[in-house]
Amino acid sequence: MALRLRGYDLRLSRLPSCLGLCQSDKPQLFQAINAAQERLLMAKEAGDEGWWGTFAEMAFKVSRTNPYFTAPREVARIEAVNVCNRVWPVENQFFEYLQFGNGRMPKRSIFCDWPSLTVCSRNTVPTFSDPPENTPYFIRVYATDAADTTGITRVLLQGTDPVGNTIYSQDGLNRVTGEFVTLAAPFASSVNTFQGMPTGIQKDVTFGPLQFFWVDASTGAQTLMLTMEPGEQTANYRRYYFNALPRTCCPPTLPGSAPTDITVTAIVKLDLIPLTTDTDYCLIQSMEAIINEAEAVRYEGFDNMQSAQMADRKHAKAIRQLIGQCTHYLGVDSPAVNFAPFGNAHFARETAGFI
Repeated sequence: MALRLRGYDLRLSRLPSCLGLCQSDKPQLFQAINAAQERLLMAKEAGDEGWWGTFAEMAFKVSRTNPYFTAPREVARIEAVNVCNRVWPVENQFFEYLQFGNGRMPKRSIFCDWPSLTVCSRNTVPTFSDPPENTPYFIRVYATDAADTTGITRVLLQGTDPVGNTIYSQDGLNRVTGEFVTLAAPFASSVNTFQGMPTGIQKDVTFGPLQFFWVDASTGAQTLMLTMEPGEQTANYRRYYFNALPRTCCPPTLPGSAPTDITVTAIVKLDLIPLTTDTDYCLIQSMEAIINEAEAVRYEGFDNMQSAQMADRKHAKAIRQLIGQCTHYLGVDSPAVNFAPFGNAHFARETAGFI
């Protein structure tokens, strides 16, 4: 029976006995599970698509006035995007620096509404939205759970001041880059004034999500810039730029209207979020593969030739399990191939242009 694998399921499996651990030893078990998942996720045998359960389809909106998309932490990368029922590839950062390429984006087209759309990967960023340009601001943090406002939980805000200098502060006897802010009710604010994109945001493990806002130093207006989940400790997200988004999509909008948001769907490769509790879901969905890979990690800890060979065998067995799972759910005889020698013409009309 198909199920979505959890830490609880693995803890009640034969994994603890295979590793010589007790079922109640959650820290050691979750550490082994996370190590096994990361090794399987990064294995060269995974290829470009990855294993069953490691990819998904998602939908989001991109503004034509600010055509950037910042992926949430569970997204490792975007594989391909669909804009207005047309599929476009995703290029990496080097695409814009090809010797005979188109150069740095953005590019504008004056000929039609459908220029050649290009999706380019940008650097990783610590926020979902950009701060106001050339405007000093404070950072305000709201805790959604009262248990986080007891004066113990802190966040670290890193960036530059309005002059462009890196912000430093004293934390006890240590000199740190950035400013520590202790969570309080109803909110906590930075003492320093920032300007430009923050260089980093860190936080302790919390009971509830934290919301971060830009606060204009002149007007006091605040804008949501980031929401961090309870188990999330560092903010680092993939950003993409959509060059030359179309003005409208099918069905067309009313005459005279100028839509600013375009709905985009994408196939994304998921990233590993480590397990910390029984209710956390595994990214790798094969229990036997995780057990075999965890045993491989255990064997590699022994300093002898025989254990190294056993580790290789367990790893190979885990890979076979994952290949078999992909075959079971996706099939072997149904690859994702589109062969269109006549474009979008029907095969019955392939000779329509000949006499």
